[in-house]
Amino acid sequence: MTQQELLPEYHEKRIYHGCTTIEIIRKRSGRVIKRDWLQFNTVQEAKDYFFNELSE
Repeated sequence: MTQQELLPEYHEKRIYHGCTTIEIIRKRSGRVIKRDWLQFNTVQEAKDYFFNELSE
């Protein structure tokens, strides 16, 4: 599952791979400038965060 957000200074993509990790990739001018991973204790916590917190 992927969510994308266009901001004036960069493009951000959030990817949930179905486990306990959400990957966040920031790009500027087509180049990756930052890559982060959010780690959760359970799959349910990761799903709740991805679908609730990031959707607002």
